[in-house]
Amino acid sequence: MRCAQFRTALSARLDGEPSGLPGIRLDKHLARCPGCREWCERAERLRDQVAAAAPDGPSPDWSARLLARLGAESPVGRAPQGGRAAER
Repeated sequence: MRCAQFRTALSARLDGEPSGLPGIRLDKHLARCPGCREWCERAERLRDQVAAAAPDGPSPDWSARLLARLGAESPVGRAPQGGRAAER
């Protein structure tokens, strides 16, 4: 099983959803995989920051503002300055 599959399961577990994998299997992978452990720690911090910013749950307006802000700050999908986006 690849780390991407474990990270999908960890994301579901963080959201309180069924992970599709036994918890013990996820915990064992986290104990052995520093990359997934770091990913999970970052995801937990992000979840906590979102919860602190919208303690009653994100409203549609709050979510739209967050997504717009993330899109404006994210370099994904944008061409580097002075050039075109890399072609695949």
